[in-house]
Amino acid sequence: MDEVAREQLARRLSAMKLSDVRKEIRALDRDAVLKFYRNSIWDEYHTLWLLPNAGVSITLVEKVRFKDGKKEVGGGPRGMKAKETEFVYVGARVEPLTRPAHKRGGSGPVAAMSGARQHDGRTG
Repeated sequence: MDEVAREQLARRLSAMKLSDVRKEIRALDRDAVLKFYRNSIWDEYHTLWLLPNAGVSITLVEKVRFKDGKKEVGGGPRGMKAKETEFVYVGARVEPLTRPAHKRGGSGPVAAMSGARQHDGRTG
């Protein structure tokens, strides 16, 4: 995927709702791998998807918004309310893969280890 196509994909994904973006990622690549979910980087939360067949990584960026909740905090002072957290989808970043990602069910170190038996040293 060239740079122009990546920019168009990033703009298209940024205009969608987050639930639709996840569906679109799965439609783009059936072997898409969710590398990490809502990893906090400064004031943003990043969700990283690797698309090995397309050769790109997609980072979904969210910001957090706090507001006063309705529930009281257990063990806190009387009248203290818990904060409600709301994640707001900001946009998507599409970048080329810097190294190949392992596909699910394919060969490679992850697939080779999944079928390996663990031995505890006992015979029998």
